[in-house]
Amino acid sequence: MSEAKILLADDDEELCQLLRDFLVRDGFAVDVSHDGDEALCRARDGGFDAVVLDVMLPQRSGLDLLRELRR
Repeated sequence: MSEAKILLADDDEELCQLLRDFLVRDGFAVDVSHDGDEALCRARDGGFDAVVLDVMLPQRSGLDLLRELRR
């Protein structure tokens, strides 16, 4: 069975690294994005099992990004 793939979208690079380290240690594949536009592109193209969003992202808020993904 392949590992679950998670996208972390947060502009706080230190927090992303910390979360990434924990998730990778627990067997997840993790990609990180630091702005809303990049996160939207990656989420659409990446085949992620889960996306963890910060509400306040540069370029596009996490809430707007979520609305766009749900369309």
